[in-house]
Amino acid sequence: MLLRRRTLSSAEAEKIADGLRVFLDAALLRKLVKQGVDKLEGEKFSLIIIGPYVFIMRENTLAPALGKTNSEILDRLPSVWVDRGAVAKVASGADVMRPGITRMDDFKKGDVVVVRDENHSQPIAVGLALTSSGEASGALKGKVVKNIHHVDDAVWRTVKNM
Repeated sequence: MLLRRRTLSSAEAEKIADGLRVFLDAALLRKLVKQGVDKLEGEKFSLIIIGPYVFIMRENTLAPALGKTNSEILDRLPSVWVDRGAVAKVASGADVMRPGITRMDDFKKGDVVVVRDENHSQPIAVGLALTSSGEASGALKGKVVKNIHHVDDAVWRTVKNM
């Protein structure tokens, strides 16, 4: 996979910073933007590198990449825990379906959500909530989270090798 790396102009960095305000403290974000923002561009996704943090941009959605450098960000986001039967499917890119969810934090439709395995609470995917947690808890079936990025995908392997 070919990725092209470039440093964003200050105007481009400020645009990206608007989307990152959900994930990073405003003062820290200002400091990091002044230090520079890099972008790795691929065919199906882009990676935004700002200080020690890495974010994925895919389908107009910005989300933290799975990895140790982003663990504090991932821990602050709402989570959905899935049972053993769903772990392998979600870790292979499947969306999160309501029957596989064992518990969930509060979230709204459109929020970035971390998907975790129920046994170890390890993040296995990051996705976009297709419904609110309130609606999901009352449902018996259907998609709840669209999988944006999961362990062992191209993004995960790229971040792991950085």
